[in-house]
Amino acid sequence: MTLKNSKNNACGRNRSASSFRVLAVDDEEVMGYLIQRIVDYLGYQVDWVRDCKTALNKIEHCRYDVIVSDFKLPGMTGELFYEQLLHQNASLARRMIFVTGDTVNRQTIAFFKRMKLPYFAKPFNIDALKDAIQKIATSE
Repeated sequence: MTLKNSKNNACGRNRSASSFRVLAVDDEEVMGYLIQRIVDYLGYQVDWVRDCKTALNKIEHCRYDVIVSDFKLPGMTGELFYEQLLHQNASLARRMIFVTGDTVNRQTIAFFKRMKLPYFAKPFNIDALKDAIQKIATSE
């Protein structure tokens, strides 16, 4: 099942919504749907992709204000995704929020702290994720 807004154009822009745009990256359909619902609730535009390669391609062709991404994805770790994004769009890389089920791995947590990136452990508090997205939206 693919979730798309019928009002979207090629970059997923909803012509009637806010211009603030979020890219959700998660291979789990339930998580992708949940992040979409959260972002929709906030009144922002959202695109959801299942892997980092597709995300990097979308970022190359569309403008995003924040990325909400799982850390463990098929084909590329969150750390490698972040490093590639730093080279492609350093400003956007600084506006990443990670969600992860891998909070027992010390290397994962060390990466988040070293890069000063916000992260949320699955299952995460929905209000906390909404607040993190809104904090980035209002800081522009």
